[in-house]
Amino acid sequence: MDFLTARPYLWCRSAFGRWRRRRKGSAVQPVEYVFRIDAFTPDSLPMARLAEYLGALARLLGNLEHTHFVRVDPGSVRLVHKVDPVDAPKVEMRLNSVRIGDAPKDAQNARQTLEDLLASDNAVGALAESLSGRVVLPFVGRDRPKPMTFPPFREDATIDGQVVSIGGRDSTAHATLQDGDIFHAGVVMKRETARELAKLLYGAPVRLHGNGRFERHADGVWKMLDFRVERFEILNDRPLAETLAHFRELPGNGLMADDAYHAVAKLRRDDENDEDQ
Repeated sequence: MDFLTARPYLWCRSAFGRWRRRRKGSAVQPVEYVFRIDAFTPDSLPMARLAEYLGALARLLGNLEHTHFVRVDPGSVRLVHKVDPVDAPKVEMRLNSVRIGDAPKDAQNARQTLEDLLASDNAVGALAESLSGRVVLPFVGRDRPKPMTFPPFREDATIDGQVVSIGGRDSTAHATLQDGDIFHAGVVMKRETARELAKLLYGAPVRLHGNGRFERHADGVWKMLDFRVERFEILNDRPLAETLAHFRELPGNGLMADDAYHAVAKLRRDDENDEDQ
């Protein structure tokens, strides 16, 4: 067993060992955690914001029936909460999974929510064990790297999809394209182009050529703000199996040649080299 595969096992042993030591010689006690927020005092933390932090903390810990809010300690805000003994080992292992990036999606989302709340409040925080003071999860909050931002810009582009809406009352027409779960709205064109494109409403997929305005969000996702259509083409919506069957019928297609794989791989390498230059 190498170190990487052994880590979850070692942490399970560690968590269970701490739980057993808490039991030894005394009645089983709940495990207390403290979430520290450096930007607030109990008098300055709005009640609605407190509810947001507690909700995210509950989702982070999981096991909702066995986690309880206890109090807010004085000084910088310290949200004290406890976990019933029956679920203490589970919560500790869940928090460790969050720390190493191997937790369920709901736990990772809860951590991100806490990071966003702290950054919005210009604060940093930490989740620690109340008894030992050991920091379980640090939260960088305001100190996290600032995302790169770009002003909106225009460039020539193409978009594909099925026309699901088209019309308009002004001198230009407006359309919406659907590409799977993605909807391209804000598509504008001349009425002459719209009349031709309207014939394909809910029909074959199309490719629109034109000029779009784009912006980059803080999370790195690009969004198209609008798109001006210059021309369009109808795409072949033939199923993949049927398309491959058609290619196989073409004489000299080379698909079944012994070196077909190597030929395709060479083409891909050549394309990548062209992009790097």
